[in-house]
Amino acid sequence: MDTRFDLHHETRKTKITQSVEDVGAIFNSVFSVELATSPEEINEIFELRYQVYCIDRPFEDPNCFADKREHDAYDPRSAHALVRHRASGDGVAAVRIVMSGNTPEQAYFPMEGSCVHQMDRHAQNAFAGEPRERIAEISRMAVSREFRRRFNEDRSTSGISDFASYSDWENGKRALPYISLGLFAAILQMSVKHAITHWTAAMEPALLRMLKRFGVEFDHVGPVLEYHGRRRPAFTEAASMIEGAKKRRPDVWSLVTDNGRHMPAQSTTDCMTAEKDVA
Repeated sequence: MDTRFDLHHETRKTKITQSVEDVGAIFNSVFSVELATSPEEINEIFELRYQVYCIDRPFEDPNCFADKREHDAYDPRSAHALVRHRASGDGVAAVRIVMSGNTPEQAYFPMEGSCVHQMDRHAQNAFAGEPRERIAEISRMAVSREFRRRFNEDRSTSGISDFASYSDWENGKRALPYISLGLFAAILQMSVKHAITHWTAAMEPALLRMLKRFGVEFDHVGPVLEYHGRRRPAFTEAASMIEGAKKRRPDVWSLVTDNGRHMPAQSTTDCMTAEKDVA
């Protein structure tokens, strides 16, 4: 697979003159967001996850997946998405949202037992106060090895470190994490489709800091834990996060919502009015 992640070349090739704040145009000139609905797309995601979670960063035992496709019991009640590289057609990143199932045994989320109880009381109350069918866990965020190596981010499953540096032909080196913002656009699209109003996640601290720099802030963020690597549990109302991003970074809001086409439903509870605790 030769993905050739050269934003300098591809942005020039598409002849798009980018402004400093034109995050969406830069992303869309090179990548696309794709909700995975076919067996072929799901298999592509499982193969990418196997490479990231079993080989590159072996949080899972590769011997458990003879077909070289990493999957688990949560996948049947999840929605899946890819970020695809336009020029090559390759899927370069993937993410899922895990939703509550139809039985009591499927009510719990993957991170819940290990992480939620270690958050502060406000966060625990907010989590407990929302209907389960309106919550989704952001999970299995993975960026392909080729992409991470291209940008010297091969030590992180999400492809983000505190010193991530990306370039485009007009402005030179810039800290623009296109892939992670594209994955968040995918998360929002899946959430709107499935009427999700709240997100929970256990995320790499560097990824949370990067998202905050670009105006994407979780309402509640807990302490650093050892959970598939160093992670911080987080919980937020999707609508409040997106509204905050619109105020802080309209350009990022435009990318994530596709210029307002994908907007999350408002929560019917007031649990999230408590004082925020952000990273």
